[in-house]
Amino acid sequence: MASTRIVVLGAGLQGTCVALALAHRGHPVTLIEALQSPLQASSLRNEGKIHLGFVYALDQSGRTQHKMLEGALSFSPLLDRWCGELPWQEWRSDAFHYAVMPDSIATIEELEHSYETLRNKVSDFSQHELCKPSYLGQQLTWLWRRSPESNLAQFNQELNLTGLIQTQELAIDPLQLSTRLGQQLNSHPIIEIRYGVGVEGAERRNGGFRLHLNSNGAAEILDADLVANCTWSDRVRIDATLGIPYDPSTLCYRVKHSIMARQKPNSRPLIPVTMVQGPYGDVVPRRNRQIYISWYPECRTYFGKLPPRQSFEDTQTAQAVAERSLAALQKILPGLRNASIVSSAAGVIVAQGSTDIEDPQSTLHRRDHFGATTYEGWWTVDTGKLTNAPQLGEITAAEMCRAI
Repeated sequence: MASTRIVVLGAGLQGTCVALALAHRGHPVTLIEALQSPLQASSLRNEGKIHLGFVYALDQSGRTQHKMLEGALSFSPLLDRWCGELPWQEWRSDAFHYAVMPDSIATIEELEHSYETLRNKVSDFSQHELCKPSYLGQQLTWLWRRSPESNLAQFNQELNLTGLIQTQELAIDPLQLSTRLGQQLNSHPIIEIRYGVGVEGAERRNGGFRLHLNSNGAAEILDADLVANCTWSDRVRIDATLGIPYDPSTLCYRVKHSIMARQKPNSRPLIPVTMVQGPYGDVVPRRNRQIYISWYPECRTYFGKLPPRQSFEDTQTAQAVAERSLAALQKILPGLRNASIVSSAAGVIVAQGSTDIEDPQSTLHRRDHFGATTYEGWWTVDTGKLTNAPQLGEITAAEMCRAI
């Protein structure tokens, strides 16, 4: 069956990983993307954190921590396998600190208990099922500890933080990663990429699938033997055209803005920080001297059960969201007071949950129900977090190859 046509829908990070994993095994792939270039939507518009599980301290089962660790430890080894050794040292941030806010929905004792459980889980991955464990080009050793008091000087002392915890968790620069993986896709000899092509629907036909496409306004049909649906906010709709059921009460869609700022010269350097536990934010200095900032009460502009209809290219709204977010963070981190906005852009987050993260019982605090599901030759891939995309790409590609 050498002529088997494999089609991957969506050239975000998840679709890119599935395509690269299939091509690495020698299977030609057709990759369909609605935008004019790959890895430009939610794959690009995020803080780039490769989660170790700290954010998910409210999942007392530990399952989310396990899945985040598994994804994080296979993230760089798998991408290195498909692309050659990548410059992780140039792309990665300094290590994150976790600032426990005064009104956190979890106490510092509860958080540290969760973090200690996480540390104990690291040893479970000494013989990883996919690859030799490595976290963005380095090894995990101490994982977390109380931060030196000198680091508290970066925060407004009137904030009265409950505590500050230093971790080994890192972020990568999404722009650097997207650029490099886009080059890999565009130059790959057995990956055909179709840009500007939307998917109207799908049907089963002759033992395979018929895809109904919209190619720059013109209707088109593409037949495939195997399909991986790796679209993001459109995944459920496309699946439904094939008759794949889902429970709409389990999903929510959020729009969150990715904001980049820049400090003035000679400003005090900032450390990467995530504020926990609740609807707060992140600050992630990049190596290009720009800073990713996020203040959740301002930068999350939509929460609903249906995909958002708002324009993601509304620059006026994006600028206003960015200015409000920066103003809020300037009250917490004095080092941002002289910063200016560089860019602001919206992206979609799709997850299982009916209430937002200020609710301690929200299932958004538990990201363990995601993965690749097969329906007789059709795979639908729920990425969960950016952290897990390479691992799910490898799993999905392996399953598809067994079906050939």
